[in-house]
Amino acid sequence: MFTGPVDLSRGELEAATARLWPALADPTRRRVLDLLRERPRTTGEIAAQFTISRVAVMRHLEVLASAGLVISRKRGRERWHYLNAVPLRRVHERWAEPLASSLASGLLRLKQRVETEGSGLPPTRPAVDVALEVAVAATPAAVFSALTEDPGGWWGHPFLAQQAIALSLEPRLGGLFVERWDDGGAVIATVTGWSQDRHLELTGRFHLGVALAVATFDLARTQQGTLVRFAFRAVGAVDPDVSERMAHGWSELVGTRLRALVERGERLGIAPDPPNVHPIRTERRND
Repeated sequence: MFTGPVDLSRGELEAATARLWPALADPTRRRVLDLLRERPRTTGEIAAQFTISRVAVMRHLEVLASAGLVISRKRGRERWHYLNAVPLRRVHERWAEPLASSLASGLLRLKQRVETEGSGLPPTRPAVDVALEVAVAATPAAVFSALTEDPGGWWGHPFLAQQAIALSLEPRLGGLFVERWDDGGAVIATVTGWSQDRHLELTGRFHLGVALAVATFDLARTQQGTLVRFAFRAVGAVDPDVSERMAHGWSELVGTRLRALVERGERLGIAPDPPNVHPIRTERRND
């Protein structure tokens, strides 16, 4: 079960949410966010939903991006746009949470839907497609250390099997990201990309059944600390409910738990891999 969001002072929340209001004031931009809440879309797909020109739509996207509400990524010849739920979490903390904590998941839910074209063909879009940008008040080295040396400090349920008690990650290309059980364990993913203090890529099943997924963390130094650019894409058969929960969950894991661990040393994940635990034989699972 997820813990609550990291607390910020009223002044910090005010500063974090101030730039959102002008971006949310326009009904066209709110409609764009509604479209992206359903799933990531290309510029052309978004423009096709409006009677205004494509250039006008692109200007609205620029405003949303400047407020941190939309993340854009170039893939081939197309530019894909993603809803960034992290700023919306700040709006929730500032206004909704004091009144009704039961609304917490409602403002942060990202809907991912598997779409198929043609008959009997595999999905043309990823079953899960998430992109986030999270600012962390620490150096890239500190963030990378938390990602790779203490994954149990921020990564936890519901991405793990119920019997999981600890996590470990081998710090090398080809290294295994493993969850430990009392009587064994399972490989969650394999390290397929590594650049010290800058880039981490994990490829595996992530308990998604027959699907295969890639999670990437790119770290860039900023004046305030580090900007974490995160992406998670899964292909294959994934239940729509699982897809929705994962999209919301990554916002919590990266936007809240990882920040809490790096900035304040607060552990919101699972236990670390105990140093006195003897090596165990892990088994690769398809779930």
